[in-house]
Amino acid sequence: MNVRDRSKVMICDDDHGILNMLELIVESAGAQVDKEPDSAKLISRLEINQPALLIIDLWMPNMAGDVIVRQLRADIKFDDVFILCISASLNGKSVAMNAGADKFLAKPFDIADLLSVVNKVIS
Repeated sequence: MNVRDRSKVMICDDDHGILNMLELIVESAGAQVDKEPDSAKLISRLEINQPALLIIDLWMPNMAGDVIVRQLRADIKFDDVFILCISASLNGKSVAMNAGADKFLAKPFDIADLLSVVNKVIS
């Protein structure tokens, strides 16, 4: 098992507006935030940065979020990463949970719900 820095959070969303908004919210909880808009680059970034929490959108170009979550869950290196999926999709929760996510929040989500997850993981 890796020793992860519990204050590190990686956010992956192809929508730069959402990415920047999420960064501000997560930083307000005291976390160190790293962002990756290109889902195809995410796994290599996770190997380098080793965050405790990954916040990932399900529907993205290049690689869908659920495909990435399945890859992460199949790799023992990422067993201890808490994965929060976000999506505006009607079936997003079932897709996320079936892929192996720890938690799902529907867009638009309540900021308090997001902060609750972040605080749980980084504290």
